Amino acid sequence: MSSADVTEICSDLVQIRSENPPGYTDEVIAYIREFCDDIGLKTRTVTRGRRHNLLSAEPKGKLLLCGHVDVVPARDEGWIHPPYAGLIEGGFVHGRGSTDMKGGCAALLVALRNTIDTEGDPGVDVAFVADEEGKGEFGMEQLVGEGILKPCDAIIAEPTPPASPIIGEKGVLRTRVTFSGESGHASLHPVIGNSAIVQACRYLDFCQRLHEREWPIEPEVADAIRVTGKALESLTGLSASEADRVLSRIMYNPGFIEGGERMNVVAQHCDLSLDMRIPWGCRVDEVIPLMKAAAPDAAITVLESSEPSFSRPGNLTKLLCEGIGSVLQTQAEPGVSQAGSDARYLRILGAEVVMYGPGDLNLLHSVNERVPVSMLENCQQVYEYVLNRISKI
Repeated sequence: MSSADVTEICSDLVQIRSENPPGYTDEVIAYIREFCDDIGLKTRTVTRGRRHNLLSAEPKGKLLLCGHVDVVPARDEGWIHPPYAGLIEGGFVHGRGSTDMKGGCAALLVALRNTIDTEGDPGVDVAFVADEEGKGEFGMEQLVGEGILKPCDAIIAEPTPPASPIIGEKGVLRTRVTFSGESGHASLHPVIGNSAIVQACRYLDFCQRLHEREWPIEPEVADAIRVTGKALESLTGLSASEADRVLSRIMYNPGFIEGGERMNVVAQHCDLSLDMRIPWGCRVDEVIPLMKAAAPDAAITVLESSEPSFSRPGNLTKLLCEGIGSVLQTQAEPGVSQAGSDARYLRILGAEVVMYGPGDLNLLHSVNERVPVSMLENCQQVYEYVLNRISKI
């Protein structure tokens, strides 16, 4: 195992199933711990049932290399290759988690091994964690919140644009909005009756108006949005205006609308579950009153929330950009992400946290997920560049 290349390690990790739910990571953590043992890294496991996390046994607090090892589920239907076969073919490692983010974990591990072999122990810490894809019952949020893992400057190997390490991410607001109506006979509606389902559908008009609203954004964040917008244009096919809206506006998704009693009865109850992504310049406590004002008779339950986060570019960002430039022979500029990650829990106490890793951003959580071997190798080399110059941080 300890002599395998990054492609083989990625394939091995994909083959070890760690879908969330149920979020069991004991087997994949056992593999990574054996790898760490082989290269002389002392680690410890922090467990709750079969949710396992792997941390440095004696943390030094200089730089943390981090990745999550749980993945979203995959059914066999629609896949060209079985999703957990970890097939290496055509310049790709295929399978669930190859992009998000077992490929990044593999690149971190091999970079550490190579650095230790050639330069000695770089003195960094590791954290391979559970429950990033789930409800966060026992992953990074709990490890930081309970003081088990101390925040420090960190590289998280989430998939990113090749020349754009990520230094910020939008906030998250997940709510359940409960509407109450007045039941009645279906033959009289909509002339008579107050349907909770209709109320929920009309509420989406408010969500669209909220999306249209612009928020004040600091120049440094605006620069990172510009960089990411260009990357999204080239990588995903979004137009410039679409990319800007994704990054600078409140995005919303009605994940569930559940209500009604019978088809021939005007609905008395309806729940609307909303996932909102909160941009920089806006705060969660600004959005919730707007949501309540739009439906004063509805009950709003906050299921999860986090504010937008941003790491001011410091020595770590600079060194990582230098590494990208050296390996890819192109100028690297930091950007931001429209999605959430474990980085927010480390940034909350002031750590400089940069996400950078391999992966096809068009295939995140999708059927036929895969990671280019070239990206695995390039990211491994970038990590090695940083580890070999860690004294600069």
